[in-house]
Amino acid sequence: MLVAVIADGIAMLFMPNSSIMTEKLARRGLRVHQDYEADALTQATVGETMEKEAPVILATMKVGELADRVARHDPAIGRHAGMLIVDDSGKLVGIITRGDMVRAIDKDPSGAMTVQEAGSTHLVVTYADELVSEAAHKLLRFDIGRLPVVERGDDRKIVGYLGRAAILAARLRRFQDEHVLEPGWLPVFSRSTE
Repeated sequence: MLVAVIADGIAMLFMPNSSIMTEKLARRGLRVHQDYEADALTQATVGETMEKEAPVILATMKVGELADRVARHDPAIGRHAGMLIVDDSGKLVGIITRGDMVRAIDKDPSGAMTVQEAGSTHLVVTYADELVSEAAHKLLRFDIGRLPVVERGDDRKIVGYLGRAAILAARLRRFQDEHVLEPGWLPVFSRSTE
């Protein structure tokens, strides 16, 4: 047993960033955490993480009006970089970002273009029962910053909004949950004997 402890100590001395088990992976440039931690984003669903009140605007709104609302710091849309575009029945028809708005005003300084014309109608969506890791993968693959959360049976029925900030908040919540120290059973046992 002493030889095993000494061998482990020497291995830790010469390989501070890896163990005997992970050394081959480290030499290939892959970093394996010492704690072998689970990915927090594979433990949370989009439904747990999303904003339930999605920022929506009507498709007929003019880009100039939207720009005015953003400039006035309208709380309904001010904190989002993208807004979901809905038709008169409240169904999802597109998304417009602040970048889309700037490009639309660049093309038409009068701001007469509708948000539906200025925004994107080819949407990437996510579902409330998907894992946050799957939604994050979509953000990376399509190089976008937000996803409409829709009902699985109806891709036009909005149930929420998922942005990068919500994904990071989910990661932070899981990180805090993992690192909260619980008192354990010894203090409880010692109090009950007093």
